[in-house]
Amino acid sequence: MIRFYQQPKLDFFDTVKSVLKQYLNMETEFGGFFTPVKTAYNPVRQQYDSYLVLKSITEADKKGYDYRLAVVDVDLYATGMNFIFGLAHPLWRSAIVSIKRLYGEKLIERLHKEVIHEMGHLLGLAHCADAECVMHFSNTIDDTDVKHCQFCDDCRSRLEG
Repeated sequence: MIRFYQQPKLDFFDTVKSVLKQYLNMETEFGGFFTPVKTAYNPVRQQYDSYLVLKSITEADKKGYDYRLAVVDVDLYATGMNFIFGLAHPLWRSAIVSIKRLYGEKLIERLHKEVIHEMGHLLGLAHCADAECVMHFSNTIDDTDVKHCQFCDDCRSRLEG
């Protein structure tokens, strides 16, 4: 079971629930709304530290769900990166996806890809060299657009193995 969180004013539960069921056959439950912790905001970068946001979600939810997934509308970064679309922490069994840079008419498709990508990390997959595999690293929005929602044969076999 995946416990899903989102920022107030966002309404992505139904689409995320649908894509997780379709591509990963996983059930999703709405966990509620949350606001990223203020201490995660870096005023110099004008971005949120994804690690700190993810940590706050994980620490707030101790109910024993298999996984936690959050969708936010803030710009995220990780150490050594200008920005990131999402972050997964397999040991915490938690992931976060930001829609901030996924904007435009392809927002929902991009969100689906990033959600599946981060859940793939939680399920033990690493980045994939196949540019069309959902597990390929997205350095730009164009990289996300090239990817498919599905896992390549190699990644799928690792999941099933």
